[in-house]
Amino acid sequence: MEAIKSLPVLFRNPRILLIGGGKIAFHKAKVLTENKIDFFVVSRTLCDGFIALNTKHRIKSFEKLDAENFNVIIDATGNNEVNLLLKEIKKERFFLLNTVDKPGECDFYFSSLLLYKNLKVAVSSDGASPTVTRIVRDKIKEYLPDSLGNLIERKFLERELGIIDIGRTKEETQKNFGKVYLIGCGIGDPELLTIKAYKTIQMAHIIFYDNLITEEILSLVPPTVEKIYVGKEKGNHSVSQDAINKLLLDYAQHDYIVARLKNGDPYIFGRGAEEAEFLIRNNIRVEVIAGISSAIAAPLSAGIPPTARGYSSGITIVTAHTDGCTFNSGWIELLKIPNHTVIVLMGLTQTEKIVEAALQKGIDKSLPTAIISNASRKNQRTIIATLENLASASQQADKPAVLVFGNVVNLSEILSPAAKRIFSSQLLAEPVT
Repeated sequence: MEAIKSLPVLFRNPRILLIGGGKIAFHKAKVLTENKIDFFVVSRTLCDGFIALNTKHRIKSFEKLDAENFNVIIDATGNNEVNLLLKEIKKERFFLLNTVDKPGECDFYFSSLLLYKNLKVAVSSDGASPTVTRIVRDKIKEYLPDSLGNLIERKFLERELGIIDIGRTKEETQKNFGKVYLIGCGIGDPELLTIKAYKTIQMAHIIFYDNLITEEILSLVPPTVEKIYVGKEKGNHSVSQDAINKLLLDYAQHDYIVARLKNGDPYIFGRGAEEAEFLIRNNIRVEVIAGISSAIAAPLSAGIPPTARGYSSGITIVTAHTDGCTFNSGWIELLKIPNHTVIVLMGLTQTEKIVEAALQKGIDKSLPTAIISNASRKNQRTIIATLENLASASQQADKPAVLVFGNVVNLSEILSPAAKRIFSSQLLAEPVT
């Protein structure tokens, strides 16, 4: 079989006749309309979609005279008589013919198109498989940013004004392709990643990750992809937040797809909003992929439902310290709310101050509390205590840890018998499970 020889071209102001008014003809009409191409339709009937397109048409059977003054004709009838008549007309004068679903009789093929205003991306298989071309087109669309339309429109205006700066255009174009994904990686278990998070990690050009990202999650990164550690622990910031922002910006401006892996959810005490705002203000595309926050997952892993009928009708998630590691006591009053759960992140090193501030506010010293360390990981440890002995209990706990206050803690006795219970001021010496 001889290989088909074809050359993709763009027609400028073609005079197009579309013969047929069924679903197949309607599909071709939509393509022409989306490209703002004028065309005329001849058909004995029109399906409902044509009315919405507001096309120029004539309701009649196709005749030889109907083909006059058209240099491109699309036969979407599937009618053999129409096909034979068009072949006879071609013997008398030249025009380009596309007979739908008969690639061997076509002078040209329709491509699967992506439109970004004046920028058009066409994918063709020379009529071999429209299905393949559509899938390839959709994959390309996942990569190309919508902002290309505005860029090409601006470049068209600049050319009209005689402004041509190739270097600047290259730089502006590359900036459109860079993108940063802020990916919530949950509490460490790779099976708790969202499918979207997993797929994005697989396709990223470069990975930035925090200190709490587990080796199991990092093992999902393709071996050819560079990984850069930008972890921040209390009192030990290997990379400042400003430096992280600038790194993300630099790589995105150089056409990289950047995956920023963050523990838990990027927008729950993860500084994800700061990074997103900085990048967006610098014209970088940003997409946030939600993750399971330790504020929710840690209590669940310890058999503590954040809300439960008869125990808690609401929850509040807070952090125990502000910028500069200053103790945050503004939430302590929330412990007075009946049937309410307070979940505290980054509070393990602040337990003495929490207890002192709570007792000063008159909070019941027997308020049930829990400390969940390394939630969902093999070394998870859970301590059930009361407000009164929380500070002492925290000495047996490891970071990272989540604190839970409220009556829902009592449910752990049923929902997680493995949790260690300490209701006196004296701690047991044996290991906590």
